[in-house]
Amino acid sequence: MLAFYQAIQSIHNSCVDVFFILLSFLGSEPTYILLISVFFWNVDKRFGFRLAVLFLTSMAFNGLLKNIFHTHRPIGQPSVRSIYLSSATGNSFPSGHSQGAATFYPYAWQRWQGQKVWLGLGIFMILGIGFSRLYLGLHWPADILGGYLIGALIVFGFERLDMVLFKLSISLFSKLLLSTGLPLLFLLVYHTREGCQMVGFVIGFTNGYFLEDTFLDYQERTRFTPSLLKTFVGLTLFGLWVWLWHSLTERNFWIYLPVLILGGLWTSFGAPYLFRRCGWEGPLKEKGIATIRTTGRTDQT
Repeated sequence: MLAFYQAIQSIHNSCVDVFFILLSFLGSEPTYILLISVFFWNVDKRFGFRLAVLFLTSMAFNGLLKNIFHTHRPIGQPSVRSIYLSSATGNSFPSGHSQGAATFYPYAWQRWQGQKVWLGLGIFMILGIGFSRLYLGLHWPADILGGYLIGALIVFGFERLDMVLFKLSISLFSKLLLSTGLPLLFLLVYHTREGCQMVGFVIGFTNGYFLEDTFLDYQERTRFTPSLLKTFVGLTLFGLWVWLWHSLTERNFWIYLPVLILGGLWTSFGAPYLFRRCGWEGPLKEKGIATIRTTGRTDQT
């Protein structure tokens, strides 16, 4: 195994280091949250909601599995060169970066079926992110393969569940109760810093989406300029909010829970409301006219 690391790390130089650090950064959770937010605000909010629920659920299970298996990373092993240590939080198996890529990109492909550019980009990111964790000396090969397998299984299971659960007729109160209660139950067994971050954002984002879908019905698709404004303002205000509480969350990670509940509410409800008030919204649908969503379903207004 150590000979394997020596082989792949023998190509290292400063430029290659920067390239794989960048790939690894692009496979981190904040990057996916950014992409999901941009997608939700500008492209397809319903598909973006499903993508967010799937990805955040996968990452929550990843943290839980890390605590269960409790395997050590190759950091500190003889002949293993480990860099970008700030991205190596928690235990080793399964790799969160590889599981995240194997969750996010295969499901996102459904939105652009038949477009080979997006398929090629996704394959490159999945393989590149996984390999970057080996090159950086932060994971064992079994961690990467395990992350790929678990991510694929979660996507498969979510798609089967999506066919049933998201088509049920459930009252708004029941939706809010479930989207708050289930994540909090999960937090009972995954009460860590990462658990509070994930559960907080999931609660806020899902509750905000159900409120938005009921009371706001925000129209996401716009031209380039308003989309650029929405992205800049939405992400800037979200970043400022998290930064405002950073010092307190460093001392007590439980504060992440209310901070990111409000951050999730901002992403799925507060920001769309602001965009409507600013006139950065797509054209409203005429009442009573059915429109074909990009997911291929017909919704009645």
